[in-house]
Amino acid sequence: MAEAQSPAFSIQRLYVKDVSFEAPHVPQIFLEEWQPEVSVQMDNTVNAIDEAGVYDVQLKVNVTAQLGDKTAYIAEAVQGGVFLIAGFPEQDRTRLTASVCPDILYSYVREVISGLVIKASFPVFLLSPVNFDYLYQKRMQEKGSPEASAPAE
Repeated sequence: MAEAQSPAFSIQRLYVKDVSFEAPHVPQIFLEEWQPEVSVQMDNTVNAIDEAGVYDVQLKVNVTAQLGDKTAYIAEAVQGGVFLIAGFPEQDRTRLTASVCPDILYSYVREVISGLVIKASFPVFLLSPVNFDYLYQKRMQEKGSPEASAPAE
């Protein structure tokens, strides 16, 4: 009699896939009063690497700081992770790749972005915490998923 596979979740590897920083108006922009308008864009992608449950999850973060009509800087990083996610029902696997994995990657990409900004001699910028589980639940509600309508206890 074959035993059911026990669920397994582990980090196999973390890596930086891409980093970009632009400061088109340096050094003149340093003379201006620093009250930027900052926008943050995030996106994550998930790709199955093999049939054994190995997934590549990437979290892309783009931060743009504007001073009026001038771009102070654009910092962008893609933080990736290779995760073993085996033995889970599809619904749980989807939650892991859309919520748990990006949450793990976020602290790393946050450090990369902060380091880029500081090394370019701009004031410290820290990305605010993100509740990836909330974002996942919200997406599921928008899709009308029965999983999202389960009462929280």
